[in-house]
Amino acid sequence: MSSFVTGQIIEARCTRCKDVTGHVIMACLDGMPIKVECRACGSVHKYTAPGVAPRRKVETTVRVKAGHTRTEAVDATVKAEHRLVQLVEKKAAAPRLSKAEQQNIRKAEENEQRWNQVMAVTVAAPVAYNMNGTFPLHSLVEHPTFGVGSVVELLPPDKMDVLFRDGMKRLRCVC
Repeated sequence: MSSFVTGQIIEARCTRCKDVTGHVIMACLDGMPIKVECRACGSVHKYTAPGVAPRRKVETTVRVKAGHTRTEAVDATVKAEHRLVQLVEKKAAAPRLSKAEQQNIRKAEENEQRWNQVMAVTVAAPVAYNMNGTFPLHSLVEHPTFGVGSVVELLPPDKMDVLFRDGMKRLRCVC
């Protein structure tokens, strides 16, 4: 049996990291570490030797309600655990999008539909975009960065809103 002292660095199983990492001994009793501090995460916990496997989760107790038998209670608990496992697997299989991501996808789809409708109606050839050019309402504009778009609104004296596949852009023009 080796002797340990407070402040000594040893290997121990961290309860937070769930791994064997370097620890500093915080307290000893009869030459054995009692409390240690993990050098990786900083948690202070009881000493667990590196060769010891982590503790398994204790099974929940089955509570038998009045008027029910033990087998009914066990069956209900097993079914509930099975549903929980299925729910966890389902959530892991399909990543959930945040509300902002869902909203962005919805806006992109609406914009794509609107752009396709405008392009289906307009048959004129697109005109190359120029900041000093004049563009009539509902004419097609070909921008070097955004591609082909349709003039949706003119904002005098020098702006226009153009609907591109990527979305609505406000561009400079001569109205």
